[in-house]
Amino acid sequence: MASTTPERVRAIAKHLSSLTDDQLQIIIDDAYQEVKSLGVKEEYEERLTRYLAAHLGSLNIRQTQAESVGPMRKSYSTQSIDNNTGLQVTPYGQEYERLKNRLTAKSRINLTVV
Repeated sequence: MASTTPERVRAIAKHLSSLTDDQLQIIIDDAYQEVKSLGVKEEYEERLTRYLAAHLGSLNIRQTQAESVGPMRKSYSTQSIDNNTGLQVTPYGQEYERLKNRLTAKSRINLTVV
């Protein structure tokens, strides 16, 4: 299993239910291209794609932070994305980055030439 599905992405990010399968599939396809370029083992591609797709999809979805019933009030999060935050903006991006760093870490060999 190389890529993921809209259902699997929504399983970890319920707020993405407002996106259609087609909309979410485009995000998944973009995420998969990123993951494929990492050169990680195929067994990790689905998981990385799922978290990156959840992150990318979350960037345009306003999530309710507070809600009242009377007299009706809702507050939404407004996440600003800048060069200093990137993947850190969402928990899905944070998990993607953690996994990517672990899976793409190169072994270091210290050699001393005499």
